[in-house]
Amino acid sequence: MFDLLGNSRRRRILRYLLDERHITLTDLSARIAAWENDTTVADLTSRERKKVYSSIYQTHVPRLSEHGLVEYDAEDRLVSLTGDADRIQRFLEVEGPERGGFSHQWSRYFLWTAVVGSAVIAGNWLGTVPTTHVTTESLYGLLTVAFMMLSVSFVMAVEGPKLLRLGN
Repeated sequence: MFDLLGNSRRRRILRYLLDERHITLTDLSARIAAWENDTTVADLTSRERKKVYSSIYQTHVPRLSEHGLVEYDAEDRLVSLTGDADRIQRFLEVEGPERGGFSHQWSRYFLWTAVVGSAVIAGNWLGTVPTTHVTTESLYGLLTVAFMMLSVSFVMAVEGPKLLRLGN
């Protein structure tokens, strides 16, 4: 079972099917493509949809079907959950929340912290007014503290729920 659930698309398929016991292959692939591309279903490109649809249709649904977890009705193009929902839920919970806080948003936070910090340090070197009263060492220290706080926040957002579960 762990080998089967080693793929994020298969886990995502099962998560959707735990919420909706039956879903069309088209809707399922669109939702997964939107999740993978950090966008909405309406904003997906045709290429993004086709890439995920092909993968789900040719690889992931057949693999889940072989193991008795889903059934695919080719005539209606409908994917249905057929496995034990409680057992599947337990296996999915072992892994923890799939995007447990991590998103591409975090990379933007780090990027903008670096850009703003670099601009302030460059301003200090050039002697611009807002930074002339602060030493370069102080600016480096502030930037280091900002990155440390951001890093701790990132770790807590991503690993925090798992750490809290282990403490119980």
